[in-house]
Amino acid sequence: MDLIAPLTGNDPATGRDAQRGAELATRLINTGTAGFTYADGRIWGPSGRARLSIVTLDTKNDRQRAADETSTLVGDKQVVGIVGAFDADSTLDASQRAERLQTPFVSGDAPLTALTERGLNWFFRTAPDAADFGGGFLSLLRNAEQVGQERRRIALLYSNDATGNDLRSTVTEFAEEAGYPLAASVSYEPGDPNPAAAVTAVRDAAPDIVLATVDGDHGEPLARAFSTVGYVPPALVGYGPAAQTARLAALPGFADRVSRQASWSLPIARANPLAAAVAERYQRDFGTAMSAEAANAFTAVTVLAQAINDAGSTDHELVRSALVAVDLPGNQTIMPWNGVRFDGTHQNTLASTVIEQNTDGSFAPVYPRDLATTTVRWPAPGTAVTAGTTSPTDAAGTTGATAAAR
Repeated sequence: MDLIAPLTGNDPATGRDAQRGAELATRLINTGTAGFTYADGRIWGPSGRARLSIVTLDTKNDRQRAADETSTLVGDKQVVGIVGAFDADSTLDASQRAERLQTPFVSGDAPLTALTERGLNWFFRTAPDAADFGGGFLSLLRNAEQVGQERRRIALLYSNDATGNDLRSTVTEFAEEAGYPLAASVSYEPGDPNPAAAVTAVRDAAPDIVLATVDGDHGEPLARAFSTVGYVPPALVGYGPAAQTARLAALPGFADRVSRQASWSLPIARANPLAAAVAERYQRDFGTAMSAEAANAFTAVTVLAQAINDAGSTDHELVRSALVAVDLPGNQTIMPWNGVRFDGTHQNTLASTVIEQNTDGSFAPVYPRDLATTTVRWPAPGTAVTAGTTSPTDAAGTTGATAAAR
């Protein structure tokens, strides 16, 4: 099995965590650890006739390298399937190459909706996409409203790349349908070291909530821009790797105003015996808490391994057919989902978005309601916040709204 991830380049933390998640999956599968046992006499485990190994490719966040090395690995290493690639552009090109080579490709991340709209036979995505997040975000907004309260005004601050434009089009459509006004829709260039002009345009629109893409290594430039402008938004929701949103939460005045999108959450994992055991093992093996990127890679590897075992073969066509038929209940995964089942586009229809809010220095899930460990707190519409303001009450004479999200 081949893992492609950015181990160097502009987002090495994502690649490192993905590699660790994949490595942990192989350890548990090969030793037949409880929760990862497979039918005797087929493929994996102590009594199986094969051992799972991971060949890791560093994409360096280079889409051409991701595609070219996919060809090399499939040809030279005879890999059974590919997992990755943890950024939209690399996943687009590498999966297209895997399609040509008729090799199963399972994405554990990369929420770009276009990935499952291409009609590919060999591409599968286990994680939720941008549309799922857009729906979850607006659902959270609706359920945090107070009686008689005006709709919050949203500003989009998005990167001018595949991920950012995907979020813009998705949220714009959903917001219009739900009756939420967009105060502004402002792009910034991913390579801009200080996109202060974009942040200024958002500030001038005076939104209630800023929804920002923080993909790749965008967190640091955005943090620099907010500091340059001296703007502390009433609330900010980050769309991208957790570590990037954490950079914004660390800014003075931002701590309790920042939320983030996630496909996995450690507080939620603790309520699932299997997820709790895996998270504990990850902490023991690698000396750090399991991240969403590690959990995504872990899940993609275990789903592909399940398909190989169900096929009883490493033949690509048989494995692809087994992936089409995968039907895992939620308690057989470590994710906060209802399970894994692919639709006709090979998108996992049972995956779902989690939204976490920073409260008292740590992120806790506020959506969906049945998995939330705290209630969402966002400021009332019309709250104005500037640099140095410490709370919505200071800025507008009103406290923020607190409500349980569904």
